[in-house]
Amino acid sequence: MSLKPTGPLAGMRVMDVSIMAAGPWTAALLGMLGAEVIKVEPPAGDGTRWVAPTQRGMGTNFMSMNVNKKDIVLDFKKPEDRATAIELAASCDIFVQNFRVGVIERLGLDYESLRKVNPNLIYCAISGFGEVGPLAKAGCADYIMQAFSGFARVNGAPGETLEAFRFTGFLDLTTASVATEAVLAAVLERELGGAGQKVEVSMLEAALEIQSTRIAEYLGGGLIPQPRGSESPMLAPDRAFATLDHEVFVTAHNGAEFAGFCRALELPQLAEDARFRTNRLRVENRDALTAEVAPVFLKRPAIWWQRVMQREGVACTQGFSFETFRHHQQVVENDMIANVATRDWGTVSVAGTPWHFAQTPCAVREPPRPGEDTAAVMADLAARRQKGAA
Repeated sequence: MSLKPTGPLAGMRVMDVSIMAAGPWTAALLGMLGAEVIKVEPPAGDGTRWVAPTQRGMGTNFMSMNVNKKDIVLDFKKPEDRATAIELAASCDIFVQNFRVGVIERLGLDYESLRKVNPNLIYCAISGFGEVGPLAKAGCADYIMQAFSGFARVNGAPGETLEAFRFTGFLDLTTASVATEAVLAAVLERELGGAGQKVEVSMLEAALEIQSTRIAEYLGGGLIPQPRGSESPMLAPDRAFATLDHEVFVTAHNGAEFAGFCRALELPQLAEDARFRTNRLRVENRDALTAEVAPVFLKRPAIWWQRVMQREGVACTQGFSFETFRHHQQVVENDMIANVATRDWGTVSVAGTPWHFAQTPCAVREPPRPGEDTAAVMADLAARRQKGAA
C-alpha cells in the first residue's frame, strides 16, 4: 500500500512494535499527524486482527487502531530479524512498544540497546503499572486497570459497585493520548537542541490523570467517590432525566442557570425554595429536587426540553447512541467520523482525526495488510545501508 503522509509530522518516521490497543493507537495518532508509521507484526499477526467484532474476517478494533500505517512482518525470535529490527530503529525518529516489562530487554530492543545505534531516538515505552514496583511485570488489560485504579468503583447506579466500561478500550485510548502528548513533547525538546530520550507511560498513571476530579474530591474534601449513575457529586441539577421519548442530560452550573432551569420547567417558584437557593443546598437536597422536576420532564419529548433549556441558557442535550450520533449534522459537517475505503473490507467507519490544521491537514487512511510493505521497507534499508557505506 502506498502512503503519502500529510500533516505536521510529515517527514518523521515511527517504528511501531506494539500490539493490541494502547501502543497501536499511539502510533496511529502519530500517523494521522503525518508521520510515516511502520508497524512490525510477528508472523502470527497482531492478536486484535481476529478479536470480535469482525468485518469480513478482520477485527474492527484492529482496523481502527492501525490506520495510517505500513506493515512488515519480523520474527524477533530469529537473530537475523532482530538485526533487521535494530537497523530499522536506527532509521526512525520514534519507537513505540508496549511489551511487558522485561520482555523487550530479552529481545534486545530496549532503549539502552537502541540508543547506541540511534542517539536521537524518542523511545516510547507503554506499560500497565509502571516499570518498577511489585506489579511492574504483571499482565494488564483495560478492564483490569479500570478495577485497580478505582475507576470501576465510581461508575454505575447508586449502591452498586465495580462497573467497568467493557470493551470500549477506555483507558487504553486514554493511555495512548497521554503517550502521544509525551512523545510530541520529547520531539519538540529534541528539535529545540536536545537529544533523544526514553518516554515511559503507564496505564495506571493515565487512569489517575483522567480521574483528577475524583481524586480532587477525595483529597480536597475527604469525599470517597461513589457510584451515582448520571449524577454529578458536586452539582445539582446535573444528571439525566427521562422524557416522553429519550433521555436528556441537563447541567445548571450556577444560580442564574438554575433559575433558567426552573423557568424552562415552568416551576419558577423552585428558584426561591429555601431548599434549593444555593448549589450546596441543592446537592444536599438533590432527592427532593429530583422528585419535584422528574415528573415534569416526562410530559414532553427530549427535543422540546433541549430547545427550551438552551433558550434559557442551560446546557442540555439529548442522550444519543452511536448509531444516531454518527449521523448528526454537527458530527458530519466537522468530519468527526471518517469513512475509509479499504481494499479488503469495504468501507469502514472509524474515528476521524481529533485535530484540524489549516496548513498541514491530517487524513485517515486504511489499515495495512499483514506484511504488505516488507519488501519496500527492506529495499529502503538496503538503500540507506549502501548510501552509508559510500
